[in-house]
Amino acid sequence: MRTLLSRTIRFVRDRRAVAAIEFALIAPMLVIILFGAIEINDLMSANRRMENTAASIADVISRDTEVTDAEISDLWKAATALMFPHDPETLKMRVTSVQIVDANTTKVLWSDGYNGLDGRDEGSSIALPDSLMIPNTTVLLGETEFSYEPFIGVVLGVDIALDHAEYRRPRMQDKVDRK
Repeated sequence: MRTLLSRTIRFVRDRRAVAAIEFALIAPMLVIILFGAIEINDLMSANRRMENTAASIADVISRDTEVTDAEISDLWKAATALMFPHDPETLKMRVTSVQIVDANTTKVLWSDGYNGLDGRDEGSSIALPDSLMIPNTTVLLGETEFSYEPFIGVVLGVDIALDHAEYRRPRMQDKVDRK
């Protein structure tokens, strides 16, 4: 009995393997925190790039007086490059010219979409922020949607849907015509 008690006391007092046990308990949490921080950084980068793409779409169109099919096609190609290094396959885009009829009414003049985000119906009404509702003016609306697939999402099958809308006033004339 005495040997069992002395062995137990020796075992409790022995500190040689404490660091290894503590590391074994803490290491998985540290790895999760590390990968989580990397994932959040990548998600924020994808979101920022998607927002910049929406702003660029609206900005490029706002600098023109009229837009053709060829220009819109080139715009989509150029905009997908803005998502690098993220995969632009799930990037959806739309540009819409909206006329503000009065303080409560809008009318879509023209709209084009890309990669599954359809253009809005001509003549339809859309909601705009109150600060943009200046009668007899137009606004260009650039919209993007992006499906972000996190690294851990490959295992869990989870995607994060990101979207953004950006507004610009035409710079060269009252409205940008669609040819």
